[in-house]
Amino acid sequence: MLAIQRRRRRHAAKFVLDDPRRNAQYIASYGENIQVKIQEFLSSHPVFTRHEFAAAVGAKKPVSEKTIDSHFLRYVRMGRIGRIKRSVYFTVPAGDSVATTPLDFPLIASRLTRDSILGYHTALEVHGYAQSFYERFFFLTRFQVKPLRFRKRVFVPQPPPAVLQRLRATDIFTTEIERRGLTCRVTSLERTVVDALDRPGLAGGLEEVWRSLSGIPVLDLEVILEYLKLRDRAVLAAKVGLFLETHRKQFSVPQRTLTILRRLRPRQPHYLDRLLGGKLVASWNLIAPSPFVSGEWGGL
Repeated sequence: MLAIQRRRRRHAAKFVLDDPRRNAQYIASYGENIQVKIQEFLSSHPVFTRHEFAAAVGAKKPVSEKTIDSHFLRYVRMGRIGRIKRSVYFTVPAGDSVATTPLDFPLIASRLTRDSILGYHTALEVHGYAQSFYERFFFLTRFQVKPLRFRKRVFVPQPPPAVLQRLRATDIFTTEIERRGLTCRVTSLERTVVDALDRPGLAGGLEEVWRSLSGIPVLDLEVILEYLKLRDRAVLAAKVGLFLETHRKQFSVPQRTLTILRRLRPRQPHYLDRLLGGKLVASWNLIAPSPFVSGEWGGL
């Protein structure tokens, strides 16, 4: 029975190849099927990688790399696909051009490496709490890649904190958000608070960080404590402690949380920001400018 079925399949294939009219119909149908896949993919992927394009074209039925390249280059020549960098592209809607198509820059940052996590000021932006909008976009990645300049914006890679790399926990306390129908991985609100206070230079400066974080309505304080213990940095714990103490009512911070953070503070005084100077806040062993303690910004 199996041998008969094989002969029938060979006979059917030969029949198609020997009949020019039926062969042309088969090729046309096959080509149309790929075009439909490409159109559907482009309509749902404003930003994509070359790998994602190939996977979509070859879905359900294997397609050769040569065929994928041929179709890909065709859409590039048609002006329907624009290049961001090698292997990362964007879709050009009908009626737009490669040079003028509006783009979602945080979405681009999320696709620049396989493990991209939006962080620092970019995380504040996508969470909706940044006081200002910047033309620099930060993403965390374990890969060594160079900053990318594209359309007068700069996409800046940053290595995850060393302790997270050692623990293989670089994606801890991250979440997924949707932008233009695609998901992006971003540091959670609580991790963003800690990371921004840790490296304010990557989040617009200390005043921008303080003002941005002050606009957040609610935080999971247990997550913040867990992340701080994982980071194991005394000065960072003190910075977070000072911020939470000065926003105690806003975040309903219990005394227990402040007590835990005080136990983690440094033994010697440290500057909140050396360039800004300030006065010693003894309870946190931090030297901080008065606006960061009082919340009155007129004198800064």
